[in-house]
Amino acid sequence: MLLYDKAGLAFIHVPKNGGKSIRAALDAACPINLAPTAADLGITVEQLVADYESGRGVTHPVLGQVKIEHLPLVFWEEHFPRTFAAFIPLKSFVMLRDPRDRFFSAVLQRLGEYQDLKNLRADDPLVTAEALRVCEWLGAREAFCDIDHIHFTRQADYVTLRGERRVSAIFPIDATAAAAEWVGRETGLTIEVAHEHARREPKRWSKAIQPAARFAGRHLIPGPIKRAIYPLWRGSGVFDDASKRYKAIELDREVERFVSEYYAPDAALYREARELAGLAQKAG
Repeated sequence: MLLYDKAGLAFIHVPKNGGKSIRAALDAACPINLAPTAADLGITVEQLVADYESGRGVTHPVLGQVKIEHLPLVFWEEHFPRTFAAFIPLKSFVMLRDPRDRFFSAVLQRLGEYQDLKNLRADDPLVTAEALRVCEWLGAREAFCDIDHIHFTRQADYVTLRGERRVSAIFPIDATAAAAEWVGRETGLTIEVAHEHARREPKRWSKAIQPAARFAGRHLIPGPIKRAIYPLWRGSGVFDDASKRYKAIELDREVERFVSEYYAPDAALYREARELAGLAQKAG
């Protein structure tokens, strides 16, 4: 939940839904107000900004380590009363994504973050194995904010609270122009949303060179040089966009069943968002 209250606006940032691009566009148009959240945490705004920009999250006395930009609504209401009170009168919006594609992307990100497997292909058996572990973890939970699984939250938990919709507008992630138009109409802000880069995966023929590339990256190339060339390497012909293959890859029968059932509310919201944006005829 990000407050731009000078413009009467709040952005509800659902993880894995292009929120960084939206945040950048909003930050360029209006100052963000972090004071209520800092007060809820009992820290200074400067400390909150430092923690936020570090990517490691912030420490809440009850919830522990969390990412404030990714908290579902119930946690804002229960544990961040000043922030939630500031949110209530604002116009708000959220970007939504096909829940299966989002789950697939979240599994790949989790493997990269926690197992240093950043260059897996989407059809690698390790992806299915990790998906099964995640489904088992999710199976006993409703709303949660655990930092190591935050990318698997239900999108519905950012839109509704105890069955009541609390967000003014919903948009699919491929309708950023419609979201920008809505922001302009409702708040007067002019925002330009940059294209969110799709996740990249190595092409199948490159499998033979990946071990050598990983070894060079970890042991031979100095850190500053590696950071400089990494975007060029990921953008090279060795890699391709992964997300366009998600629908063609079947993970596992149990995973597919679980994702369909667990994220059913998200699927309904996503269909609604596409219909509202006039994209229903293009749904896959």
